[in-house]
Amino acid sequence: MTDLIEVSYTGDLLAHRRCRRAWAFEKHVGVHPYEQVQAMEGFMIHHAMQWLTDRHRATGAHADVASLTAQLNSYFLVLWSRGIRTTFASKQETVDRVTRHLYDVEADAPHPEVLAAVEGAQHEEYPLRSVRKVVPELYGGKSKILLTGILDVVIQQKNTLTYPLQWRWTDKAAMLGEVIDVPDQAAVGDTEIWDYKGTRLRQNRSRDDYVRQVVTYAGLLQDRIGLPRRCVLFFTNEKPGSGRRLLSIPIDQEVIDASFAWTLEQVRELRNTVLQIQQDPLSIDGGDLTKQHLPMAQRVDQDLKAQCTACGQRFDCDAYRAFLTAGGADPNDIDRLNVNKN
Repeated sequence: MTDLIEVSYTGDLLAHRRCRRAWAFEKHVGVHPYEQVQAMEGFMIHHAMQWLTDRHRATGAHADVASLTAQLNSYFLVLWSRGIRTTFASKQETVDRVTRHLYDVEADAPHPEVLAAVEGAQHEEYPLRSVRKVVPELYGGKSKILLTGILDVVIQQKNTLTYPLQWRWTDKAAMLGEVIDVPDQAAVGDTEIWDYKGTRLRQNRSRDDYVRQVVTYAGLLQDRIGLPRRCVLFFTNEKPGSGRRLLSIPIDQEVIDASFAWTLEQVRELRNTVLQIQQDPLSIDGGDLTKQHLPMAQRVDQDLKAQCTACGQRFDCDAYRAFLTAGGADPNDIDRLNVNKN
């Protein structure tokens, strides 16, 4: 038996916080979603940014809209063959939507945020691996944690860029903060790490987790590139020109240390879930991990519901059933005999 807990920040830690029941059944029982509805646009954005960066590095020029659209059309079919679906009406609508998120179609040029990421890219899809020693008594007998992740891009600014929004830390020790409408000016030569998020900048638990994630990534990279000037979250689903696409996050050593402490606590909770499913799989409740103190019906929100509809364990999930029936309805989404849905 290995003495190591291997944890992927996105695939394990964030998934566990979103719903520890779904995470436990997928990772430790082998029950996988029959399709991944929400993943389509995120995969396409990441692929497009990687492709645009590689093309610019190879040719010294930016791709035009027609080339980007052709690339996205091909990649859409790859994702569809893997069981990844879209909530939009057609392939073309999805491709057009992603294209407009990245390019000013009329001008046939990348949006400023995309331009900065593509031209300044030093390392893309940067793999992260870091081992931390822990007290075995707190982690079910394990003494080491291997934390893994993939950072989207490390950039060095080629031009000045203004970030309309900043993150203000209200409690660094607890990794808590808020978004403020105070611009942050990036200078030429600034080293930054960016993480792309195929969502909108909303005040919810996911946004706060994304901040903690990218700060932790900065800490994992510190020995290799030093402490970046800032971290940046690029919310690609926000409307271009809205001033809500880029969030600048100030970092210092205190924040880095706090992010590791917060992350290790999440791993401890994840380890407890593993021990629990080994003892009694049916005892694990569904819903947002941060809402486990609330009544069952309040542990699922509209964001999580999108994941629940594709979960193979939704039929006997008390939290999901309570959420759907809170208004007195008898939904067929949890009816095993509903052949049209299942």
